[in-house]
Amino acid sequence: MKKAVILYYSCSNNTKQIARIASNAIEDKKWEVLLKPLNASESIQPSKGLDLLVVGVPVHYWDIPQAALKMIQDLPTFQNTYGFVFSTYGNCVCNPVPFHLSKALQAKNIKVLGGAQVLMPHTAHTDHHTRLGDIDTSFGKGEPTQQNLSKLQSALHCVKNKIEARQLPYFDVNKLKSLHTRGPLASLMNIMMTTNMRRQPMPHVLHNKSKCKLCKKCLFVCDAHAIEMSEDKEVTIDKGKCNRCYNCIEQCTEKSLHTDWNRMVSLTRSIHPFAKNTGTRVITV
Repeated sequence: MKKAVILYYSCSNNTKQIARIASNAIEDKKWEVLLKPLNASESIQPSKGLDLLVVGVPVHYWDIPQAALKMIQDLPTFQNTYGFVFSTYGNCVCNPVPFHLSKALQAKNIKVLGGAQVLMPHTAHTDHHTRLGDIDTSFGKGEPTQQNLSKLQSALHCVKNKIEARQLPYFDVNKLKSLHTRGPLASLMNIMMTTNMRRQPMPHVLHNKSKCKLCKKCLFVCDAHAIEMSEDKEVTIDKGKCNRCYNCIEQCTEKSLHTDWNRMVSLTRSIHPFAKNTGTRVITV
């Protein structure tokens, strides 16, 4: 039996949703599929005959989330393993994240056979309950459509079938560079601005002490280790460390964490006109 592992990094469940669809597309009587978050990948043993590794991440500030990249870099070195990569994004500007993912996997001796850029509802919130991508088609409302999901599923079926048949032509990962949304202005901004610079204008995470139940869930989900709790039960957020992924806000059931959603949406809308070549796109062998 062939074996595949799907690893995902997800702050809003968008990427997790696509990872599940990828898992269902591969799993059948000939394939065993394991679905795991990237931060639980330490149990993967490359020596145990892994045939396919699929890695998916969201686009954060036009690039791979820094925490996710570090987790990928901490993966072991593989042998005789093929790969497929995908990114999820809200129809705004991004770098060719699938290409950068493929290079990170190649550093682990994985032969990448394709990649995808998957359009999803943008996760910038208009309030605590509504995302920009839930109300605006320009930011992914109604995605993923069945047509776009079929593109991804067909690509994974193609990769799976070629691995089974041992028909594996060379795949030039440079083709994945075309999976980006940068127009001329965005390309210039990308050269002039680092990820940290692109992140800085976004609003900080704020803590409402009166609502907090001290459950510490935010501490556990913060990959940047920016949230701490003192012996006196005081919660502090290090603005310098914070990656502005807002996963802590998503996970806080008491709504004690919040941010300036209006500012976030305004900034997101101001960047959107720079995006070109948007949509779900897939390239494979």
